[in-house]
Amino acid sequence: MKYKSFLFILVCLVTCMIPSMGMLFFPTTETTENKAAASVPALMTEEGTFNIDVFNDFEDYFNKHIALRNQMIYVDAKIQTTLFHTSNVDGVIYGTDGWLYYSSTLDDYLGKSVMSERKLYNLSHNFSLVQKYLEERQISFLLTIPPNKNTLYGDHMPYYDSYIIDCEHSAKLLAPFLADQGVPYLNLFDLFQSQNEVLYLLRDSHWNMKGACLVYNEMMDTLQIEHEDYSLMEPVLEKNENGDLNRMLYSFYGKPEADYSYNLTQEYVYMNSVSSVEDGWIITGNENGTNALLMFRDSFANTLIPFLSEEFERAYFSKGLPNALERYVEEYSPDYVVIEVVERNIDNYLNTPPILTAVKTELPEKITISSNAATAAIEVCENDVNYYQISGTIPADRLQDDSVIVVKVNNNTYSVYQTDETGYLLYLKKDTFLGNSANMEVYIVNGDDGIRVLDEEMELP
Repeated sequence: MKYKSFLFILVCLVTCMIPSMGMLFFPTTETTENKAAASVPALMTEEGTFNIDVFNDFEDYFNKHIALRNQMIYVDAKIQTTLFHTSNVDGVIYGTDGWLYYSSTLDDYLGKSVMSERKLYNLSHNFSLVQKYLEERQISFLLTIPPNKNTLYGDHMPYYDSYIIDCEHSAKLLAPFLADQGVPYLNLFDLFQSQNEVLYLLRDSHWNMKGACLVYNEMMDTLQIEHEDYSLMEPVLEKNENGDLNRMLYSFYGKPEADYSYNLTQEYVYMNSVSSVEDGWIITGNENGTNALLMFRDSFANTLIPFLSEEFERAYFSKGLPNALERYVEEYSPDYVVIEVVERNIDNYLNTPPILTAVKTELPEKITISSNAATAAIEVCENDVNYYQISGTIPADRLQDDSVIVVKVNNNTYSVYQTDETGYLLYLKKDTFLGNSANMEVYIVNGDDGIRVLDEEMELP
């Protein structure tokens, strides 16, 4: 009896030690997450001091590199989904009939984060400033917003319907505001809902290749560019797609699903070092293409890159936030600029809009002088040190839903980005300033009337 007890304890100890001791021989080196695996923790920092986070770093390293990690994740996921019909991964929602959804889209689905009228106006206003800046340089602009997967195909979401607060979605409500502001907008919500087939992948957060081809064609048509539309090419279904949600939930052992393939004859080449379409900065060239495209994008454009790169002589694809719009326009002289941002991230352009010199404007003739009610700050832009970043807030009770904020710096008057409910933001190049200070005047414009709410001399950083 004692022998059996000892053997049982020994087997348990060995089993528990396999993942940790196995790191010496077969550590986990691949990660299913969209980030680099944790590196070996260092005892000393680069400054030569003791690393006080070494134990936290070691815990992170151990958790990511433990032997059989991905295999254990897969086994646990299969148990949880098969027996309890739930996901064991925070980032994935396990739906019905094999559908998977991205957890970060849940607030949009439930209507928890619907923007106010003021925020929707501010967001559309920010895009209108980008449009005006590019229009002055005779560059065509297009904005497009890929819908969250559960916005289009929410029938397979689990048990959340009873928790829906608001059926409206900010991105859908934004469309008429963009139209009022004259922003060129490709409405993908209407486009996908007009189709008679499912064009997103079941176990991925993105559209399939047929959906990508649809978006590419609509994008080129909206920009009025002649292009190959692939209407004569019948895509082939190939069961080799291991979607991002599939990898997150089942590690590397999830069941691949079928996706369409157009078997494109690749004429374009990469002009910089590119490891995959997930890279943050990609340049493509095609000697048979025409014009230049600058596209600020996220992972939804991964499948658009092959289509677009076949059409343009040069195409530049950036994931950087905030968008370095003016710097890239000056450096690469694009003929077309496209901003593509998924529904769940549209507030990025409310609070971290593209970096460009503010567009000049005029103040209304009728101006009322008020007390200094606004705040203002000038600092060096941390994302591009060639710019000063000027920002501040205005009391909410002084603003209407469609109030415009105008800032006068020295003798120049600018239309500025409007952030959140009550904030404003503008970028100005350092070389536009003379001396060590600047006079700041902030105005609220309602129709034909203007109210000055700040007049202050400020030191430059």
